[in-house]
Amino acid sequence: FAYYYDSLMDQEFYNDYIQFINKHVKKYQTVLELGCGTGEIAIRLAHLGKNVCATDISKDMLEVAKYKCIDFKVDVMLSRVDMCDFVVDTKLDLILCLCDSLNYVTNLKDVKNVFQNTYDALKKDGTFIFDVDSMYKMEKILANYDEENDEDDFYFHWHVDRISKGYVKHSVEIIDKVENDRVYEEHYQKTYDVETYIELLEKIGFKNIKLYSDFSKYGTECERVIFVCQKG
Repeated sequence: FAYYYDSLMDQEFYNDYIQFINKHVKKYQTVLELGCGTGEIAIRLAHLGKNVCATDISKDMLEVAKYKCIDFKVDVMLSRVDMCDFVVDTKLDLILCLCDSLNYVTNLKDVKNVFQNTYDALKKDGTFIFDVDSMYKMEKILANYDEENDEDDFYFHWHVDRISKGYVKHSVEIIDKVENDRVYEEHYQKTYDVETYIELLEKIGFKNIKLYSDFSKYGTECERVIFVCQKG
């Protein structure tokens, strides 16, 4: 799936995210990205002169990111990291976990570990920005969602099964008719109520926790909730 991921994503979304980051973090140089995927955010930050370490648990995603960094001639440190279990040698200005990467952490105890690891890795007053698919999206938009696209050279089928509140299974099938290649993967994602995330963040010590919906003012009927918070 990693090798087809970029063809399914809107590139403008990443540009919007860079604008959002720079609007809400005025001064930063060192960045750690958790769940970097194919490296789109990391590459853009590196182009801005930031020192970026981009991590993911998927070897395939990191391989795609590696070749993109070479193509775009940027220096990004890539590393295979489990966001539930990591430490850093040097404290950081900014840590990111974007594009619903945190939703792959389906156990609440593990979510807390992610937050604790992040808190420990930040400098004092450092910033943590992450997003999750909203409960509204999980329950109203994705519940039993089905999308199919059959073209001359490419077939794509995405089906979502609701498991329980905020918990879904994505089934993705891709058939590359040109390369005669078929990919089928199942992905599990879970989201929690906004209040649950805030409670965990505050217990760990994060402060100035602000919420946004799809880059603008927060509202419950949104698809993506973005959290911006600081190390206390």
